[in-house]
Amino acid sequence: MKKIISLKNLSRDYITRGGVVHALNKINVDIDEGEFIAIVGQSGSGKSTLMNILGCLDTPTDGIYSLNGIDISTLNEKQLTYIRSRVIGFIFQSFNLVPALSALENTELPLLYRGISKRQRRYAAEYALERVGLSSRKNHLPPELSGGQQQRVAIARAIASEPEILLADEPTGSLDKKSGKEVIDIIKSLNDEGVTVVMITHDDSIAERAKRRIKISDGKIIS
Repeated sequence: MKKIISLKNLSRDYITRGGVVHALNKINVDIDEGEFIAIVGQSGSGKSTLMNILGCLDTPTDGIYSLNGIDISTLNEKQLTYIRSRVIGFIFQSFNLVPALSALENTELPLLYRGISKRQRRYAAEYALERVGLSSRKNHLPPELSGGQQQRVAIARAIASEPEILLADEPTGSLDKKSGKEVIDIIKSLNDEGVTVVMITHDDSIAERAKRRIKISDGKIIS
């Protein structure tokens, strides 16, 4: 199995008025292509910091993050932007949809920023919405959709570029149990198709759907 992510002695420190905060402390993790990983831990354990580094939204203070065999610290901003827009798809707890844009337009947005032609991005967005079961709601605005439907639009937006890796930060945190299950079912089906999934969750029942669980406490992996 191909190793897609490798973290070696990864640490992240923050300087605060009260002193140095060790958000991550010598993290060592390997993730293979096609895995479904759940990262669990209490609030403040470091899991969100880890997710930000995996998504190339933050940089480690020390250690190495290799993605597809490439040391991320050697890349310039243009190369990192390419990774964030092509290699990695992001799903957030708060959906982060634009209220004035339809489900289809929200799904198209990252492709628009990439300069993809209108015809190509429309095709990709419609296909992504079909994959999450929302073709019939593509012209609706976010306020006209339920929470579960909005999160499905967010998933469609994340997969429209056909990323290798899907990073999901508490994807069911704002949803009721039924909607949460529907969202996880979709994420699981994407993983079954070969997408590597790394998910943060505080919900043990959701974490159980993953193939592997990583528990973090005080910036360290404890299991």
